[in-house]
Amino acid sequence: MAATHELIETLTATGGSSTSLEFTSIPQTYSDLEIVWNFKYNSFSSSHASYHNTFWRINGVSTNTVYPFQYQGMHYGSGTARWYYNTSTFFELLSGIAADNTYSTACGRMMFYDYTNSSTTGKSIQSFHSNMSYNADQYDRSMLAQSSNLNYASSVTSIKVYPYNNNYFDGESYMKLYGINRSA
Repeated sequence: MAATHELIETLTATGGSSTSLEFTSIPQTYSDLEIVWNFKYNSFSSSHASYHNTFWRINGVSTNTVYPFQYQGMHYGSGTARWYYNTSTFFELLSGIAADNTYSTACGRMMFYDYTNSSTTGKSIQSFHSNMSYNADQYDRSMLAQSSNLNYASSVTSIKVYPYNNNYFDGESYMKLYGINRSA
């Protein structure tokens, strides 16, 4: 039988004043989770690329041993790049979000495999996301893939995303949480 894919919850930013979005009390009845997201910042003055990133925390944990290794690959314009973090206090998506006046938004899908596993290892995160903006007479675009393991001896019960450097999510920003049963 085919796997099921059920919408659990939708979160929407409120009028440019959302400093985070969080799924809480995630049901433990599925094999995997998927988040489909679309983010735009309300506005900011960016002088560094990391202003475009988003930070994700699982169960509110900020211990660097939980997010031990992240591998990222990017196709940007006509070039490519890849890099990794050894440890971090969050899962960082290099999402390419820009301010609302640049006609830019970032969107993607994030998978949490075996999220109910309560052993220290075995849970993984994969994200595929993109950004495209139009400014004057040029297009700025990127496609990224990131992956990481979660070293956390508990199941995933909450997932929270923060914009970088006290920015705000625009009111058009949203994320949807889906539950997937592979054994259905």
